[in-house]
Amino acid sequence: MDNLESRAEQSRAEWIELLRVLSCFCVIMLHVSTKGWKYAGVETNVWLFYEFFCAITRIGVCCFVMISGALFLGNERGKNLKLIYGKYIRRISVLIAFWSVVYFIFRIAIGDLKITGFRNIISNLLYGNYHLWYLWMIIGLYAVTPLLNKIVESKSLCEYFLILCVLICWLPGMLDIIPALSELTSLIIKEKMFLFMPIGYVGYYLLGYYLCTYKTTQRQYHFILIAGLLGLLYAVLGGVIYGRYTGEPTQAAYNNLTLNIALYSALVFIVFSSIIGKIRFSEKAKKRIFGLGQSTLGIYLVHVMFIQGFSDRFMMATYYQYPLMVIPITLLVFVGGYLVTNVLNRIPIVGRWIV
Repeated sequence: MDNLESRAEQSRAEWIELLRVLSCFCVIMLHVSTKGWKYAGVETNVWLFYEFFCAITRIGVCCFVMISGALFLGNERGKNLKLIYGKYIRRISVLIAFWSVVYFIFRIAIGDLKITGFRNIISNLLYGNYHLWYLWMIIGLYAVTPLLNKIVESKSLCEYFLILCVLICWLPGMLDIIPALSELTSLIIKEKMFLFMPIGYVGYYLLGYYLCTYKTTQRQYHFILIAGLLGLLYAVLGGVIYGRYTGEPTQAAYNNLTLNIALYSALVFIVFSSIIGKIRFSEKAKKRIFGLGQSTLGIYLVHVMFIQGFSDRFMMATYYQYPLMVIPITLLVFVGGYLVTNVLNRIPIVGRWIV
């Protein structure tokens, strides 16, 4: 398939902003589902719904990273160390510091965290709430962006690196269903070869750039569609079968760093770029789409407050018996996060630094 837009136009493409919104929604649904997925019991019928929601929403973070790669790699801002550290990494560092403190106070207030000493305080402030790991990961990607920009200068080198990601990261990631083999593979790759560069989210970062930059033939397009659907099927059925086999919930069949989820994420990414990318939106619709897309970071940062303060408590109070409530709760959390983000954005000067 032909590229739909130039790199400059892609930075403001409606399909990218809508993909941000979907990714954010998926992350929220995943976090809403997690409580029931952990505690409903794998032998129950309701657990199947929680498992399904967890499996289909794994694309959230993956597509977020792919969007970052599509917009950040291959241009001057990704090559300027002063800009990377002085603007982008500095802002993310502020976000980590601010929201770590906010969630530290919030968790104490709702009785989810008990202070046992000074070391406990420092530890919780440094690690932050569970979803803030994403910000640390993005800092890491930004730090190596100038190096990755050298790789993406060559299509063949970019393809070679993606092949390494498949062989070193995504395929081994699928071996979690065979613990002994997974441990052996990890030992060889991490403790003997010390081959860390293709491991982690770098593959998604480059994949987003690659799919956005280079033409995809009809044959390649259809391959991604079929492989992505098979990847999704593997995630859903594999999660159920393996979970019931082990007797406990497990992400072995749909960890973010597995080949089937990488293919599923590529499917969603390319469908948005090829189908939604062809839609010509009205100016009014564009304004709303961009507004939603720009609010997704803030929604991501605040959504866990709604989940820990309301959703998790609802799940426990109803003994995880209403899994379909995941859908309306996710909608409520998304809307609540959007409203809070808009309010915070209106705070002069401070707003743009904290959401």
